[in-house]
Amino acid sequence: MQMLNSEIIAGVSIFLLGFLFFIAGLLNSIWATIFVVDFLIMAIGIATIGVGFWTAMYEKKNNLHHTEHHH
Repeated sequence: MQMLNSEIIAGVSIFLLGFLFFIAGLLNSIWATIFVVDFLIMAIGIATIGVGFWTAMYEKKNNLHHTEHHH
């Protein structure tokens, strides 16, 4: 499970929060006034997911976590 890290989990939760705000905006006129913020929150979530995938690929390629210590 190397490709799942904390950035991906945080990005998914931020995206889902923005999506829930978007759904609330469809149902309530008060929430509809902040549609731009809803899209911004979802974009931040998607960007965080992208950073998570980039970090996972970088760690896999460069093997940052060594289990053996040489002294």
